[in-house]
Amino acid sequence: MKRNALLFLISVLLMLAVTGCAEDFKPFIRSEDTVTISKDEYERYQMFSKLDLLLQLTNAYYYDEVDVDKMLDGAAAGLMNGIGDVYSCYYTKEQMDAINEESTGVYAGVGCQLLADPETMLITVTRVFKGSPAEEVGIRTGDKIVYVNDEYYSAREMEDAVSVMRGHVGESVKITVLRDLETLDFEPVRREVNINYVEYEILPENIGYIILYDFYGDAAEGFKEALEKFKEAGVKGVIIDLRNNGGGIVDIAVNIADLILPEGVVVSTRDKEGTEEKMTIDAEHYEFPMAVLVNEYSASASEILAGAIRDYHAGILVGTKTFGKGVIQAELQFTDGTGMKVTVARYYTPNGECIHEVGIEPDVDIELNKEAVTKYGYNNLPHDQDNQLQTAVRILTGESTLEAEKEAAEAIKAEKKAAEEANATAELDAALAKGKEDQKTGESEVTDENKGESETEDEEDKTAELIEEAADPDSEEAPAEEEEKSEAGAD
Repeated sequence: MKRNALLFLISVLLMLAVTGCAEDFKPFIRSEDTVTISKDEYERYQMFSKLDLLLQLTNAYYYDEVDVDKMLDGAAAGLMNGIGDVYSCYYTKEQMDAINEESTGVYAGVGCQLLADPETMLITVTRVFKGSPAEEVGIRTGDKIVYVNDEYYSAREMEDAVSVMRGHVGESVKITVLRDLETLDFEPVRREVNINYVEYEILPENIGYIILYDFYGDAAEGFKEALEKFKEAGVKGVIIDLRNNGGGIVDIAVNIADLILPEGVVVSTRDKEGTEEKMTIDAEHYEFPMAVLVNEYSASASEILAGAIRDYHAGILVGTKTFGKGVIQAELQFTDGTGMKVTVARYYTPNGECIHEVGIEPDVDIELNKEAVTKYGYNNLPHDQDNQLQTAVRILTGESTLEAEKEAAEAIKAEKKAAEEANATAELDAALAKGKEDQKTGESEVTDENKGESETEDEEDKTAELIEEAADPDSEEAPAEEEEKSEAGAD
């Protein structure tokens, strides 16, 4: 009976869909109450009538009880996913709690910082915290996380992956990463992770060195503390390390810029209506010769700060081209604890450049020594093995000039390119030689095969002749053969 009723319902729905009336069909609404709303509100609600219909049909016919709240969370996540922007998403209450927890600098997890890469659609590890469970098991900066607890996550599901990786202290989580086309499994044990946003020291060359990990929490206060120490020490210059810094809160980036740049615009934003907002700073600031270290994982707020330093000619950029995230998101939290993040505007450097999907080219384009990173690990890379850092030190101390370092970097790139081309040529030559050898071997095998077939044919012909002669009593050669046999027998 129920099956017949369901078939009837489906038939009715199909007919209504054809006539264009399906959106007005609400077969399971039994409310006696009425509410008066405006036409605009009614039309807006009608946009979601399909979701309401799906929910009613599921409640009526799904074979088991369903979690409606979970379904609505999924629908909200799907709605945001439909934008097609990896930076816009919906947060469940648990995810929103985790974000708020991280902003305090303490959370229970594995201790790595991630970035959603819109080009590869993979979740990229941009930082592994020192002494963290992730570092202990061998997860590295640059690894691409593809599975968590054997479930695949793309860049679009990064927040979901983060939720799974966090949890209760003492429990392990399986993380599968892609590294140089090889998949590796790790099982770090979750524990409380303390996030340090800023580290600083004075190098032996009397250069102040600040590592700015991201733009959250007390990053601006930590940055100011470092500058005060540098000022007291009378350093020759300051190196700001933004490598693997995926960004954070724009206001914090502007506050940091306010400490080191003259009066003016740090960044401007434009929304889809063309409305422009300029974020400015005052004239008071610390004055140091500066160098900024950047790489392919320096993104968003990092690029805002690096771009402003470049445009004001306040320092030089050393490293590799930045990530190219030139859009800004707003995070909103709702009264039920859920939330959302949505891209609201593009941003522009003080010179009016939008670097979205382009990135910022450094003044000295030099790759980090990969052999040294492989040997020591990124977190434990000695300063004297960090060729990008040493380049900045030489320029700030006057040991070298910007032009000399540019030329040296170009020479290294040319040498590397020549070596790659030579290797490619050698590999091609080896492949061609192997192909020729295989061809010769194949021809030889064919010749031997043909020779064997020829010999076999000759033997078959001789056998056939013997059979024919044996069968012919008039053969002249037969008596001679008998005679030979007879003589042999006599001996």
